[in-house]
Amino acid sequence: MSASHRYFLFRSSPLRWLVVVLIAVVTVSVVVIHRFDGTSNAGTDHGTVAQAPPTYDQQRRTDVTVLLDQWARAVRSGDVDALQGLIDPLADPDFAEAQVRRAQVVPDVPFAEFGYELGDESETPVPSSIAEPLDATDVWAPSVYLRYAVAGPDALPTRRPVSLVVAERDGRWRLVDDADLTSYRRQTWRGPWDFGPLTVRSVPTAAGTSVVMGHPDREQFVENLAAELPSAIDAVTDFWGDDWARDGLVFVASSAEEFAELTGSDPSTDVAAVTVSDAVAPDGSRPTGQRVVFGPDAAARLTPFTVRSVLRHELTHVAARARTDAGTQLWVSEGFADYSGYRNSGAVFAQLAPTLVSIVASGGPPTVLPRDEDFGAGGARSSVAYESAWSVFAFVADRFDERTVRRLYEALASDPASDGSTDVALASVLGMDRAQFVASWGDWVASRSR
Repeated sequence: MSASHRYFLFRSSPLRWLVVVLIAVVTVSVVVIHRFDGTSNAGTDHGTVAQAPPTYDQQRRTDVTVLLDQWARAVRSGDVDALQGLIDPLADPDFAEAQVRRAQVVPDVPFAEFGYELGDESETPVPSSIAEPLDATDVWAPSVYLRYAVAGPDALPTRRPVSLVVAERDGRWRLVDDADLTSYRRQTWRGPWDFGPLTVRSVPTAAGTSVVMGHPDREQFVENLAAELPSAIDAVTDFWGDDWARDGLVFVASSAEEFAELTGSDPSTDVAAVTVSDAVAPDGSRPTGQRVVFGPDAAARLTPFTVRSVLRHELTHVAARARTDAGTQLWVSEGFADYSGYRNSGAVFAQLAPTLVSIVASGGPPTVLPRDEDFGAGGARSSVAYESAWSVFAFVADRFDERTVRRLYEALASDPASDGSTDVALASVLGMDRAQFVASWGDWVASRSR
């Protein structure tokens, strides 16, 4: 998974702590496996034309593809004996033990699909420091991906990298290791099932089934999220409309290490939740790989109010992902999601924007829109950025209506961010230039702050 755009959003207020949203853009490769069976084609009257035998590389791909299929079946079914038979006798014992632990957890996950496949990236010889101790006929580090889908929220599977090493001895290929290979710049993605037993809850929601999973030490939080999911999805649908999946897959991390693996972001005790996604297809179809990941401290630090608002905030990112360009400005993406998260909460302006109210009281209304760098600055600066971004969309909803809020979001988020595109969006949707918009918004904030 290559994260092309990372959004780290920091805030501080009495009603909620940090929400971090990460839109991870994953480049998806089309993998084509060619099988070679060595059969011949009968000719006509001109004679018989024999099919060329497979090359060594072709045969190796075929044989390792069989190994990958056997590996996936053993893990998914929890067949430890079959799995151990696929591991090279000189493999790292820690690798073998990790495989067994995974096979004891994976059968509890409602997978619609779970398999390993070869990629088509260019190959590099395995370093001698890895190959020589194995004393095998051949040692190979192919490009491999885990391809999986969770039944319910995943209409299509997603792919995640596996840094695999395999070895051939006695005419048979076996698994050696999946540790990260710095020389290849390859890393193995770890799923929740790689971090111990799971509590899994499948929940009927608007369009089918949503899933929440976490570890036994977060079981109550998993239950709380599962109970909150149906109303959260209904609330987002009421705001955004029904042109999204209307379901969700939620992971709850128990450690900073797990959170980092699931999101590709640096672990932080200040992170409440992250939304990740694969790359959006140009045709605007439903994005794959969308997950909401709660941080390890979320269970202890979120209140019932902030659980509700954060979950709705993150699901709004899920709903809007297909309409959101990777270069969307943070005041647009975060302000819109915040408006959705707080919508119909009953909280008043001063509760939702206490830092902004304090600054307006001493220095007057805002005169500029928040910049991206403001969100990651920490302290009062980031708090004001978040609260100001939310207030922009609250202003539009109050001055116009919520249909206009979505129209403005799509106009602002559909094209790469620039001052020119922002000006065009404001003019086309609201009939205002930037100066008029900022002045009207500032006056509205001042009136609400009094």
